[in-house]
Amino acid sequence: MIFAYLLLYALILLYGASKLGIGVEEAKILFVKHDWLHHLIFWLYERWQSKLAIRLPVILVTLFNVTLFWFLAKKYFKKSQDALLATVIFSLLPAVIGSGVVVNKAPFLLFFTLLFLLFYHAWFDLVLAVGLLFLDKAFAILFFGAALYEIYVKRYKKALFYTLLFVASLWLYGFEVGGRPRSYFLDTFAIFSAIFSPLVFLYYFYSLYRVGVKEPKDIVWFVSATAFLFALVLSFRQRIHMVDFAPFAVIGVIVMVRIFLHSFRVRLPKYRKKLAIAFWVVVASLLLNDVALLFNESLFAFLPPKKHFAYRYYLAKNLAKRLHSLGISCVSLKERSLAMQLRFYNIRSCRYPLLATHSLPNAKELKIPLAMGKTISVFVTYSNMKSSGFLPSL
Repeated sequence: MIFAYLLLYALILLYGASKLGIGVEEAKILFVKHDWLHHLIFWLYERWQSKLAIRLPVILVTLFNVTLFWFLAKKYFKKSQDALLATVIFSLLPAVIGSGVVVNKAPFLLFFTLLFLLFYHAWFDLVLAVGLLFLDKAFAILFFGAALYEIYVKRYKKALFYTLLFVASLWLYGFEVGGRPRSYFLDTFAIFSAIFSPLVFLYYFYSLYRVGVKEPKDIVWFVSATAFLFALVLSFRQRIHMVDFAPFAVIGVIVMVRIFLHSFRVRLPKYRKKLAIAFWVVVASLLLNDVALLFNESLFAFLPPKKHFAYRYYLAKNLAKRLHSLGISCVSLKERSLAMQLRFYNIRSCRYPLLATHSLPNAKELKIPLAMGKTISVFVTYSNMKSSGFLPSL
């Protein structure tokens, strides 16, 4: 059953990845950053220059993550159907689907976290943890959660080991507290609500709280709760990068499903109806969020273009297509993020023509189609190049 679901899920990811153009963060990873993810993606870009090619590692790792989550869930649930339920809910989280169709590090962080948890209580988790220290700064959350768990179960030597890894991570990568202090607590709460979907997030929050105050706690709870609380605490002072926290928080789906199933089964069948209705309402809301995510172009019908969360993905792709149709292969653009996106589509930077998303003197207006009949205007000016015949008629 799980393999049939993985096949269906692969088609969902491929569909999502094929629709979106290259995003700003993807362009930064490809052309600006020089970390391990950049080297992997750039190697693929040099050979194929296709958005599906550079997103393929993310898609494959996401499929591996669903598989690993299935094996991890089987360790926590006696019944296979319970493990399958937890796995399906996990895979349908907007955070898991969204991070599985664009280039980002979250699926890789999640992969190693699941591997770490799957082999926890064995010597392999110690060896893997040392390797993770040098892979990414985000694993400091994993080390801190593991240290707290080991203190909870009174294995102090192992707690000291993970504490040292946590401190070493802060020493290697630093701990960013710069900038003007400002609370982003509500923003962070809203982002968590979006990555889980609102109703699922409410039950996730309740489940973490319930286990925290009255239930036995395991390593999954400690890692998930640590990521969630760490993000909230830091958000009182600064804006956080959710990609550093979400991969550790989403594994709490196991805690959430276990709490629900226990609450459901301790009741007599005639008293389960309200819980069953609530369950299907939550699942329906989750599926509705996924539909909006995968078929997001339909949201242009209800939103101003710049309010759409995927606006820049569509703009860069369609703008590049329009420029190529006009024979324009390079532009001068002050918006560096858009310039990086256009670079993926072989629109280079040069002195002329000038291009902007706001009005320019002596500029020609180009209407760039987005979706659902919505367009966005960009402006091209070439006052010093007009007489040379460099540009075609716009």
